[in-house]
Amino acid sequence: HAADTTVSRSAAGIIAVEGVELNPGIPPNSKSAAYTAVLGDANECIYHPSSDNNARTFTIDSNANVAYPVGTTLTFVNDINTVTIAITSDTLVLAGAGSTGSRSLAANGIATAIKVASTRWFISGTGLT
Repeated sequence: HAADTTVSRSAAGIIAVEGVELNPGIPPNSKSAAYTAVLGDANECIYHPSSDNNARTFTIDSNANVAYPVGTTLTFVNDINTVTIAITSDTLVLAGAGSTGSRSLAANGIATAIKVASTRWFISGTGLT
């Protein structure tokens, strides 16, 4: 129902619903430092570039701090070294294995996390352990 949903124009050609941009692709957001994802990263790609040959930690914040809508995806791409994908107080489940907690993404790896409930995410990908 449109009366209880916030729809806005966040930039030229970009519409947002409840603060989450609707993009036709998966725009990369290059990060060369430890990083905690924000609402603006929803349905986008957090990218660790080859120019930063350092291990990094990218964190999915708790639902209490960043209330991503259920169905939100976060994609992580790692060109070099290792990226730890961490989560604060919510649960991150490795698809298939069912184990929970932080994950390691190897060089040339790609992983996507999807929020399936208010405090529960599933993650899968190549180079992910």
